[in-house]
Amino acid sequence: MREFRQLETNVIHESPTNPRRSFSETSLDELTASVRRHGVLQPILVRPNGEGFVLIAGARRLRAAKLAGCDTVPARVLELDDAAADEATIIENLHREDIHPLDEGISYQRLVSAGRMIEDIAAALGKSKGYVYQRISLTRLVPKVQDLLARDILPLIYALKIAVVPAEQQEEALAQCFRPLFRDEEARRDQLEPLAQLTAWVEKTVRLNPRSEDTQVLLPTLAEQVVSAEQERDASVLALSTLHFHTDKAEPKPILAKSWRSAEGKARCKHARPGVIVLGEGQGTFLQVCIAKKQCDKHWGRPKDAASRRTGDEVEHAAARRQQEEAWAKQREERERWQKHLRPQAVRLIADLTAKLAWSPMLLRLLLEEIRPDELFLDVLDKPDRIAVKRYPQALAVALALRHGWQRDDLLVFSKRLGVKVTSKDIAAMSTALAPSIQTMGRCVDCERSYGPVVGEDGEERAPVDPSKCDDCRKERNAASPEPPSAPTERSRKTPKRA
Repeated sequence: MREFRQLETNVIHESPTNPRRSFSETSLDELTASVRRHGVLQPILVRPNGEGFVLIAGARRLRAAKLAGCDTVPARVLELDDAAADEATIIENLHREDIHPLDEGISYQRLVSAGRMIEDIAAALGKSKGYVYQRISLTRLVPKVQDLLARDILPLIYALKIAVVPAEQQEEALAQCFRPLFRDEEARRDQLEPLAQLTAWVEKTVRLNPRSEDTQVLLPTLAEQVVSAEQERDASVLALSTLHFHTDKAEPKPILAKSWRSAEGKARCKHARPGVIVLGEGQGTFLQVCIAKKQCDKHWGRPKDAASRRTGDEVEHAAARRQQEEAWAKQREERERWQKHLRPQAVRLIADLTAKLAWSPMLLRLLLEEIRPDELFLDVLDKPDRIAVKRYPQALAVALALRHGWQRDDLLVFSKRLGVKVTSKDIAAMSTALAPSIQTMGRCVDCERSYGPVVGEDGEERAPVDPSKCDDCRKERNAASPEPPSAPTERSRKTPKRA
């Protein structure tokens, strides 16, 4: 059998182990146009089976060839067994730069399940062991989080933070990532909370295990410090918390902040022991601490009577606990009072006061600030204070379309709900029609609007007189400063005849 040959497209079947589960429609259309014009230049990789040939590499090229109407494609035929073919499919696709991180993680997990070591996968791809492990951790995400990550609504760095959270708490962690305007509203990219909020929640809620595989791969320095300290002292490293109350139900409980003191420094305490902060601020920090309340004068003061010390500690702890519980109860009471009583009254009051509110630039500007349109809004329309009142509904429709415009399908669905049905063919046709004009567009330095070529009375396009200004601003400038009168002609010098 020849290694390189022309194969009919209808005898080639895509492999179910292809890690690339989604394809960009735009890039596929561009590749189809290229194939229609030049053909498939790079052979695809296949292997024979009983029903024809199974695709190993080149799924996009095969799809583009079918869309372009090609009956055959150039192919390289290799004799591989199932395991070698699956591995070749995964490795070849993982060398691509545009593969989604979630698809990448699923592929790594498939290789690990087939018996490959993470170190071998990292070496074959030129990646670090931590990189491969982080991608594999994405497969632990619950379906709701995976869906948001796949649609690029949840950023990768947020997903990696959630991946370390137990599955039963991941939806609670996801709630820390977004700030919806309405209850039960679908999560949107423009409603993301700062990453610091999710990080703080994880530190206070999810206990770090310094001996877990996650720590060994993602925090190798910490894992080595823990192993070295336990071998040196022949005792377990202490689990510490910087919180004043327990937030984790797992046993044994970590040592709360009030029960340990940092013993770092040159003059180290003889009672110092190694510990790791597993909960709270500074999670993952390895340090020396002192927990000898009765024996250590340096960190705990002079020894007191055991009964009085115990009583004092209990009183202090009870007071701190009571103060914290009172603060939580007050916050909970205020929140419930606002949601059940004050919020409905406030909304009704605003409704009454705005019953006769008319359209105004101020109102439009407020609405647009809440919707937060980008610079494309200015390109399509104008600055909010320059938009005529009769165009306010159009401005709001465009601003809402910008919120739905991150994905083509979302924008098409929104336009249908708006009553102005837009299709992919309409967008493609408009893009083709505007292609010649786009090359001659510019931005006015006065009004900051985009403009294209000027159309004269004869219907022909011409370049603007002043390339830095649009035609409207140039006319306004000429009207504001009319040209000086011309010099009198010979006829105007003659004295008019008297009647």
